[in-house]
Amino acid sequence: MKIKQLTVATALAMMSGSVLAAPSTPSLDWKPQLYSFVEVNLDGQGSYKDLVKAKEQVDISIKWNAWSGAGGDGYKVYFDDMLVNEGTLTAGTKSGVIEFPYNSSGRHTLYLELCEGQTCARSAGKQIVIADTDGGHLEPLPMNVDPNNKNFGTNPSYVTGAYFVEWGIYGRNFDVTQIPAQNLSHLLYGFIPICGPNESLKEIENGNSWRALQKACAGSSDYEVVIHDPWAAVQKALPGVDSKDPIRGTYAQLMALKQRYPDLKILPSVGGWTLSDPFHGFTNKANRDTFVASMKKFLKTWKFYDGVDIDWEFPGGGGPNGDLGDPVNDGPAYVALMQELRAMLDDLEAETGRQYELSSAIGTGYDKIEDVDYQAASQYMDYIFAMTYDFYGGWNNVTGHQTALYCGSHISTDECNGTGVDDNGEPRKGPAYSTHNAIQLLLAQGVDSKKLVVGAAMYGRGWEGVMEQNATIPGNPMTAPGNGKFKGSTSQGVWEPGIMDYKGIVANLLGPNGTGINGFEVGYDAQAEAAYVWNRSNGKLLTYDNPRSVEAKGAYVKMNDLGGLFAWEIDADNGDILNAIHEGLAGTVPPNRAPVVSVDGQVSIANGGTAVVTASATDADRDPLTYSWTADAALSLANANSASVSVTAPTVTTDTNYTLTVTVSDGTVSVSKGVTVTVSATSNNAPVLDPVANVTVEEMASINVNAVATDADNDTLTYTWNVPAGLTLSGSGASVSLSAGEVSQDTTYTVSVSVSDGTASVSESFQVTVTDTTGSVDTWERNKVYVGGDTVVYGGKDYRAKWWTRGEEPGKALVWLAL
Repeated sequence: MKIKQLTVATALAMMSGSVLAAPSTPSLDWKPQLYSFVEVNLDGQGSYKDLVKAKEQVDISIKWNAWSGAGGDGYKVYFDDMLVNEGTLTAGTKSGVIEFPYNSSGRHTLYLELCEGQTCARSAGKQIVIADTDGGHLEPLPMNVDPNNKNFGTNPSYVTGAYFVEWGIYGRNFDVTQIPAQNLSHLLYGFIPICGPNESLKEIENGNSWRALQKACAGSSDYEVVIHDPWAAVQKALPGVDSKDPIRGTYAQLMALKQRYPDLKILPSVGGWTLSDPFHGFTNKANRDTFVASMKKFLKTWKFYDGVDIDWEFPGGGGPNGDLGDPVNDGPAYVALMQELRAMLDDLEAETGRQYELSSAIGTGYDKIEDVDYQAASQYMDYIFAMTYDFYGGWNNVTGHQTALYCGSHISTDECNGTGVDDNGEPRKGPAYSTHNAIQLLLAQGVDSKKLVVGAAMYGRGWEGVMEQNATIPGNPMTAPGNGKFKGSTSQGVWEPGIMDYKGIVANLLGPNGTGINGFEVGYDAQAEAAYVWNRSNGKLLTYDNPRSVEAKGAYVKMNDLGGLFAWEIDADNGDILNAIHEGLAGTVPPNRAPVVSVDGQVSIANGGTAVVTASATDADRDPLTYSWTADAALSLANANSASVSVTAPTVTTDTNYTLTVTVSDGTVSVSKGVTVTVSATSNNAPVLDPVANVTVEEMASINVNAVATDADNDTLTYTWNVPAGLTLSGSGASVSLSAGEVSQDTTYTVSVSVSDGTASVSESFQVTVTDTTGSVDTWERNKVYVGGDTVVYGGKDYRAKWWTRGEEPGKALVWLAL
């Protein structure tokens, strides 16, 4: 029976051979099937527009042959098991080229089926790569992260961000595979340049970076954006991406990183310290329009990006180019730029169905914040990355904590708060640089707290020549000057003078136990929440963020309901700082620390007399403090809600003790201290001090001054002279000598003398005018470059530059110190 069936089947097949003949099996041409929606000239040396061409679709072209058989009359093209194209052929066709458009990225196995009627023969599979900048053609990036990085993931309540820089693949040999992206919500790519005036860039790499940008910008208009280093970004073969792919470099790695961590926000950061010059042209709307349109095209080309980050250093001036900066118009231009970028991103969202973020890194000195209405700008923004670092550094010889949370223990309350007068007797213009002061200024402007992201430093800044004998507070290096930038080798993590990578600090200054090696001792200012290392023998000082200070910043973020933490820059960390970012944000809000109050415990007042009693208080949390005084009913108080209270005693017949109490509150906790006020039954006559006549003396000369006082009770009198800087006191008692220093113009000082009989005191003030015997000629030139330590004369006064400056007027700019 089986033999019979087989015979019949064979006969039928022979009778209809022309109908049932199987089609030929096609073979695909050997050439690689590589396509890209963004074509990159991988070996080119030209401009950005020459090297990069974007298009809306790719044109697939498949060359094939059927070397034997009868050919076919149709075909089907499959990507894996998905039919993507089919068509008819002239019967018996045995070779040809199949072409069709395609608009999705991917990496597939290509199959061609040659058909005869409904019967098809499939070719062997061949890889086809259709690249697009969304990374759809890439496998998730294989990672090579330092195992010191813990796996925290991300916290939806907070930003955990870091900068990655384009040039990190060179000297530091740090590429995208080494980024601990599992712990990041935001990755900011530095930097995207704006074509046009970039004179500040000429100071970098002997002008090579500037020349590279000129090449990249050829063919682009001023205020359009480009890629600064195409070799690093899109041409160089790097780990984790096939070296034959049509797009390479860090951009390809970032596309693959996005495949591994699809929720990671990757933002191109535009500008930066050396690329901020063109921003100052944004007071012209036409220039902004060019930039915004170019930025939209850039985002449509490079689809792995999730928005825009603007790093303008700085609106209003104070950036690398002293000739640039308009304090009146830059601020409104910044607000307008944010509004226009937001409108562009909204349009892009409507086109793509994606969401795009807008952020900005900003300077955090009071003088930078006051030039921009950040509340007005922030309504268009998702986040403000507050650069709460670089407060102090080797650009001048003034030492200090470069990334402190609060003011250092060596800074007075007035200096911290920006009240009172400075060392030159001039009213302070704003609070000291600290993270807390910056955030409070931004909150005072009305910025939404959740949009404020605090910055941490993954590097240190430092000086040479910080010697203990020069410290005004023994053992505190922040009170001694430096004499140049911290020096070291690249192998130690010093890639430019004055700056050291955090992992270099750990390896070369802290040691495996974190206690200090190579002559360095580890210090921590608990009030500032700031770390430093100091070598007393050679004067090397470095100030930096460590895990403790970063965790304190995390606690501060939680306490003030801020947006999160970010860091500059990820290639300098060994994992410690990013770990601390997460541990700080995950920790509990620290308990409030009570104020510390100091006041004399015993005060004597003459019968019926008046005395002023003063309390001082500090608060480790830097909370604002209030004072309140109470006393026994017999004592009369004036100014009872200030640090100093005036106390008037009753008339008594016997010596009597009363209780005076001061209460200091930080708004949460109150601390009280008592004072015993002893009122003497014996009345006292205060001394009588004659007025002291005003005097005039030439510079560098001396003059004798006498105080004439009498006392009806014949009490022993003591004299206290209060002499300002610029005059030197010699002698004591009623007769003293005042020596004048050098002046650039006639200068008047106020001197006071107090006379006390042990119970009461009286004071008189008088003026000492020091005359300029030589005269002076202004030497400051507006277009000249000055560096830290240079001195000039301007307006008859001497000034010394604190750091690099050009065009900033002495007496008006913070860079100049009056002498």
